[in-house]
Order: sequence, then structure tokens, then C-alpha cells
Amino acid sequence: MEPMTSPPLPLETIRALVDANSDGPMTVLGIGGFGGAGKSTLARQVADRIPGAQIVSTDAFWTGSSFDLGRLRTDVLDRLLAGSIAQFDEWNWATKTTDPDRRVHPTGLIIVEGVCALHQMFRDDLSVRVWVEAPRDVRLERGVARDGEQSRITWETVWMPNELAYVERDNPIACAHMVVDGTRPFE
Repeated sequence: MEPMTSPPLPLETIRALVDANSDGPMTVLGIGGFGGAGKSTLARQVADRIPGAQIVSTDAFWTGSSFDLGRLRTDVLDRLLAGSIAQFDEWNWATKTTDPDRRVHPTGLIIVEGVCALHQMFRDDLSVRVWVEAPRDVRLERGVARDGEQSRITWETVWMPNELAYVERDNPIACAHMVVDGTRPFE
């Protein structure tokens, strides 16, 4: 009888995918998923294990009324892919204003995380693509826990329907190298 081996944990598998797809001074990892699935947590845990990793959240490109993914494309990805430092204004959700002069250097691991991180506009430039999956009720409760009970109606009537429409239209899950269960520890 062969000894039982446990499957690799998501962080180990992601690290292996990043290592296997690193072919220059910079590797771009996209982590997508519905709101509350665990994308930001996974991104932080990956960054904590890879020295010098930098995180760019799609949430940084909120304008106060919509997400400006075109600015993420031009101000960040296009500049980084050209070997230049990306400098951009980042939305501050606490103050509801932008913080100027966020910089990302074109070296090491760049993690782009957010609902639209695997958007068709970006996916060809992502060396590794990960989708984080979690049931709707878990995502809703996490979102409300983070944003406050007053946000429940917005989560249910705005965020979640818009995310679902994006996923149905853009099919980011189909391009993922890996789908991670956001209800289990990533360790």
C-alpha cells in the first residue's frame, strides 16, 4: 500500500504556479472572485510568503460611483508591462476620497486582486489566474460583517447582482488556472 499524501494546500499550489510561470523580472498573479469570497485574504497570505510581493486591488479604481478598470489597465498594467513604475491615485473607502501617488514597481510578484481581476481586459497579461469561490450566504455575511449591517441592502441589490452579471458575461472562472475554496483555510 502506498502512503497517503495530502493534496497541496492552496498557498503551496499558487507558489508552484507562480514559480513555474516566472520568466522575467515581474510575474503578475490575478486573484478574482465574488465579493466576500476571500480574495483579499488570499492575496495578503501569498504576499506574506513571497518577499517583495506587491498587491493592487481593483477596489482602488472605484470612482465613487463605478470601477474604472480602464485606468487599472493604462495606469498600472500597461506601465508595468513596459517596465515602468506604475503611479496612480487609489480610492480610500474609509474617507471616500482618493489617496494620490500609490506606486508599484515592475519587479517580483505583482498581485492584482478583486472581483474583476480576471476580466478579459487583463487576463492575457496575468501569468497566473486564481478564482476564489464561496457560497452566496457566506459572501453576504462576510461583506455585511466588514461593511456594517446598513450595507446589507446594497450587497443584496447592487453588488451581488452586478458581480453575477459580470461573471455570466465575462466568464472569468473558465480562464482560471486554479479555483480555490474560500471557505477553507488557505494555509
